[in-house]
Amino acid sequence: MEIDNKRRHSEDELKQEAVKRVKSQEPNYAYLETVIREKLDFDSEKICCVTLSPLNVYCCLVCGHYYQGRHEKSPAFIHSINENHHVFLNLTNLKFYILPQNIQILQDDKVQLLNGIKYALYPTYDVKDLQSFPKQCFDLSNRAYLNGFIGFTNAATYDYAHSALLLISHINPLRDFFLLNNFDNQGEFIKRLSICIKKIWSPKLFKHYLSVDDFVTYLKVKEGLNLSLVDPRFFLLWLLNRICSSSKELKSISSKSCKGKVKIVQIGKEPEGNGPVTTKINMKPFWVLTLTLPEFSPFKDGNTVDNLPQISISQLLAKFGDIKAPSANSVFKLTHLPQFLIFHFNRFDNSSEHPVKNRNQTIVEFSSELKILYANYRLKANVVHKAIKSPSTDGNASDDDERSHWITQLYDDKNDKWVEIDGINTTEREAELLFLSETFIQVWEKQEP
Repeated sequence: MEIDNKRRHSEDELKQEAVKRVKSQEPNYAYLETVIREKLDFDSEKICCVTLSPLNVYCCLVCGHYYQGRHEKSPAFIHSINENHHVFLNLTNLKFYILPQNIQILQDDKVQLLNGIKYALYPTYDVKDLQSFPKQCFDLSNRAYLNGFIGFTNAATYDYAHSALLLISHINPLRDFFLLNNFDNQGEFIKRLSICIKKIWSPKLFKHYLSVDDFVTYLKVKEGLNLSLVDPRFFLLWLLNRICSSSKELKSISSKSCKGKVKIVQIGKEPEGNGPVTTKINMKPFWVLTLTLPEFSPFKDGNTVDNLPQISISQLLAKFGDIKAPSANSVFKLTHLPQFLIFHFNRFDNSSEHPVKNRNQTIVEFSSELKILYANYRLKANVVHKAIKSPSTDGNASDDDERSHWITQLYDDKNDKWVEIDGINTTEREAELLFLSETFIQVWEKQEP
């Protein structure tokens, strides 16, 4: 018994000495030399890898794993002892701690290393920062990237989400509001979306690409979003509507920036057939204006990869010029043109057994500038579709069907160049060659007179 008491007393003294040693550091930043930034990934789901709980989660800054709690017997406490890892970051309040001593690192804002880690988890901006964007940046591996023009991992699963998020992050009024404001008290959806956009524009990424796995998982689990048959248009519309239902300020900005109006006049005839009469007039607001492609048959002679039918975007817009087609019973006229005009080119018949394989492959001809009614527009973003063979159950490519792959092309107006984002890869593209792909969504920005 006396030996046990001496051992226990000795262990307590050692622990107290360790605590004193840590506290005696000036400033209080023990063990910071053990931090490995290359192992940190703040895009993954914020849950404890032991308990799978999202509550009170800390990131070990040595190995990058997430653990719950700081008290004795908590996963983080046990991990610190077993692995000799001591520096942890609370993922909610962004405070740093030394474990197992359970000592908060004070005045962490004076340490460049810790500031960089907090910025990677939650970037912050001021107006002066935005004036310099985009700019060439470098990740921890000294890999160059252009902030705002960022690639993403897991493109095979979430490329539609990548495209929609990039489009929203390049609608300047929305982007600026998301970057300059804090949304911690605005609800979980807006908070998570704002962090995605803040990271897309971060000039201090640890890696030159991002992941949206955590964000999309949240939408499926907490928002109940069915992502079984999703394309960039569906996801973009869902995001815009969800943004508007979450914040009055963002609703106002979104509506002023992106919402247009079209007048629809339905034409009917008198029962005696005495000529056309106006039967109904509707003023319909829209986020995205769908342009109908001419009928396309994948089996028609001449429809090969090198010889596909083509149509100009001006021909598609003629429908909205207040002109009645001979066989039409409706007339469409654009009555309000937003600052950012979004087009959708409908290529899929979802009633088809193989909608991707049997899609409309008509090429849309366009240049970088477009005049619509009284306004001049400049092309800002172009999302294109690419068909890829679907893997069969045995892992080989199937000849029966194809799946959609989405590639985003963004205009860098500061450097007057186009950047194509395909997965984690970013490459420059020539503006004159953009129309050769199957354009699916375009964002046009109104130019000042």
